[in-house]
Order: sequence, then structure tokens, then C-alpha cells
Amino acid sequence: MASFLIHKKNITTIILIFLLSLNSSFLYSQNNIVEYNIEDFSEAVLENNIQIKISQEKMKLTKLSEKEAISVFLPQINAQATTKHNFNEQLMYIEFPDYENIDPITGEIPVVLQEFNVGFNNDFQAHLLVEQNIFNLKSIYDLKAAQQSSQIGELQNENNTKEILVSARKSFLQTVLMQQVYEINKLSEQNAKSKYIDAKNKYDNKLISEFEMLQTKISWEEEIPKTLQSERNTLILLSNLKFLAGLNSDDSLVLKHDLSNFEQANSNVRISQSLKNRPDYKMLETNVDLQSNLVKNSQSEFYPTLSLNGGYSYLSNSNEWNFNENKNKYLYAELKLTVPIFSGGYRRTQIAKSKIEYNNSQLQKQEAELSMTIEIENLELKLAEELKIIEVTKSTLTTAKKAYQIAVSMAENGLISQIDFRKIRNDYKKAEINLFNSIYNYKCTQIDFNKAIGNF
Repeated sequence: MASFLIHKKNITTIILIFLLSLNSSFLYSQNNIVEYNIEDFSEAVLENNIQIKISQEKMKLTKLSEKEAISVFLPQINAQATTKHNFNEQLMYIEFPDYENIDPITGEIPVVLQEFNVGFNNDFQAHLLVEQNIFNLKSIYDLKAAQQSSQIGELQNENNTKEILVSARKSFLQTVLMQQVYEINKLSEQNAKSKYIDAKNKYDNKLISEFEMLQTKISWEEEIPKTLQSERNTLILLSNLKFLAGLNSDDSLVLKHDLSNFEQANSNVRISQSLKNRPDYKMLETNVDLQSNLVKNSQSEFYPTLSLNGGYSYLSNSNEWNFNENKNKYLYAELKLTVPIFSGGYRRTQIAKSKIEYNNSQLQKQEAELSMTIEIENLELKLAEELKIIEVTKSTLTTAKKAYQIAVSMAENGLISQIDFRKIRNDYKKAEINLFNSIYNYKCTQIDFNKAIGNF
């Protein structure tokens, strides 16, 4: 009996282990580990970002307007068929002379009104209509305007995509920076905790005073909120990156990037050439061409139009459902010439409005050109400034690290107070964070600069 119970217990244990292994394998399959460097992350954003997909769909709409404009030059063919059943007779009344009742005296011939059923129970009609524009100057300018609008749509999509990529790459760098801050805070907290444990042991052995032990405890507890806050900020930023790249929220995202490495940007650029590489500047140039074309489009309203229409009709009438009785067929063609003469000043008003829009587009281009030039110049100055800041923060970190190492040695020998040691340690940690932050700012400015010169 005992052996049976032991055997049953072993079987139960095996089943539980099997179920647990299935559950763990299921969880593992659900939580993928995704590793990205900044270039891989940018590719993922291009492929999966929802805002980029929305921008691409809007671009498709502008391309359809070009097809609409082309359709005006093609013949419009329509077919129409109707059948009608008449529930009442269709009567016609005609006056006829009554020769049988001529007045014998006056010789006057009386008139008799007679009615006739001239309708049929069923009527059937079928028409084939063809319309073709032969000359319409406005349609030509409409097609050109649609092509320019389509080009603007493509440039708008390109600009939106670059804006999203710029934001995504900056978010990537910001997350890497926050991870570095979290690691620094975590290491600082661990060191402070170790010193507190060491001080507590010394206090228990009556080697130091309670005041000195409490100072180390305060120093440790001050580091805990900083670590928790940086950890929370890191998790928030990682969630934002998953959203930008279209990843599953349950996936574990690992970022591969060395924030301490950076390349110095080449700020010697020709601004006039750089502007022509920017999609937002190209949009302004294309818009000027579009508005110029719309002026010509408004002027084309004064030109005549010529169109050709033709058709074929089949008609039949019958008291039965027979479409071959009393049938008529005819084929026709017409040439239609329309000459605009007077519109109450409407057409001239449209021309004046389009000229104003054209002048505004030129002014907008000039304003944007000046603004973009100033932007590039400011970014060049900012790059030079931040490069100097990096050099200063490197020097500061070297000094702070040396001071911290000396302070650690002095603290071990009891030659420095905990308050002074905590201050030196905080200065060292601050110097580390400032260096990473300065490199982060420089890399973000590099991204903005490359976008500003159209090299992104």
C-alpha cells in the first residue's frame, strides 16, 4: 500500500513538472527579446510606424487626383435603358368633317370630334451615349495642376517620414541616456548601501559612533528615490520606443548603442545647395509652380471649348412584351462649340484671386528660405558650442573621478566626514551624467543639422 502511494505521488510530480514546463515555454514564446541598434530601430519605424502608414495613405489620395484629371481626356460612354407599362389608354382627339350631314340650305359641313387610342401598353427605350472633349484648355491645366499636387503629396509624405524618423532617433538616444543614468544611480545606491552595511558593522563593534553610522544610512536612503525615478523613466521611454517601432508591448527591447562614441559633424556646407535637398523646401518650390499654373488655369476660362457627342437609340412600342414591334432606330452625332461671352466679372475675379495666391506662394518661399538659412547657421553654432561642452565635461569627469578615488581612500582611513564624502561622490556622479548628457545633446543636434541640410 505504501509503495502504491509513493508511486502515485511520483506520477503526480511528473505531471506537475510537465505542465510547468509547458507553461514556461508558452510564456517564453509570448515574450520575445528584440535587440536594436539605432539603424535597425529606424528601419523598424519606417516599416511599422502607424503615422508613417497614415502619411502614405494620404499620398495615395493625391495620386488619385491625377487619374481623375486624365479621365477628362478619355471618352465618356454611358448606356441607358427604360421600359414603361401604361395602365391607361393614350387618347388623341381630332375633328373630322361630317359629309353625311351637310346642311341642304346653307351647304355648311358640320365637324365631328373623334377620339383615337394612339398609345401602346408597353414602351421600351435603349440609348448609348458617347461624349468626347476635343479642345478644352482648362482640362490641360487641370491635369498639370493634378500632377503638381501629386508631387507635393509625395514630398509631404517624405517630409512627414523624416520628421517621424528624427523624433524616433532622438527618442532612441534619450532612452539610452536614461539607461546610463539609471545604471549610474543604481551603482551609486549599491555603493552607498555597502558603505552603510560596513559602517553598521563597525558601529556594532564599537569602532565608530552612531552619528557616523546614521550619516551613511542617510546617504544610502537618499540614493533610493533617484534610482527608482530613473528606472521608471527608462521603462516609460522603452514603451514609447515600442510604440514608435510597432512592437508588441510584451516584447523585451534591448538597445545596443554606445553613447560615449560620437563622430564630429561636418558643418562646412553650402546652404543654397542644402536647401534644394530638403523636401519641405521642394514643396514650396513646387507650390509656386502650382500657383503659377492655376493663374493660367483661370485665364483659360476665356477660351472656347469644343466637344463631340454621339449616340445610338432604339425605341419600340407594343401591347405585348415584345421589343421587336413598332421599333425605331437612329444614330446621331453633334459637334458642340461653347464660347464664353459674359459671366458678370466672375472669371476676372478668379484670375485676380489666383494671382494673389501666386504672389503669396513666392513670399512664403522667400520667408522659408531665410528661416531655413538661419536655422542651419544656428545649428552650426550649436554644434561647435556643444563640442566644447563635451571637452569641458570630460575634463570635469576626470577631475571628479580622481577626487572621488582620493575620498574613498580617506574615508577608509576615517580622514573625511560622511557629509564631505557624500558631496564628492555626488559631484562624481553628476559629472558622469553631465558627460553623457552633453554627448546626447550633441548627437541630437547632429540629427537636426543633417535634417536641416537635407542629408537625413
